[in-house]
Amino acid sequence: MAYKIAKLMLEHAGTFLERTEAVEVALSLGMPLHEIEEYLDWLDATRGPLPDMPPKEPHEDTGD
Repeated sequence: MAYKIAKLMLEHAGTFLERTEAVEVALSLGMPLHEIEEYLDWLDATRGPLPDMPPKEPHEDTGD
């Protein structure tokens, strides 16, 4: 049940500050950081990044 609450908090976080607070709550509910990161990555992939966060740029390999 705690994970469901944590995921709801993460899902409804609409700004960077709200997401930061939601991550802190999820950690306090016992959700491992790697699962939080995976869930946030999935959310960003399905609905796009938060409006106040720039999109992630792909890493470029320079080949040097």
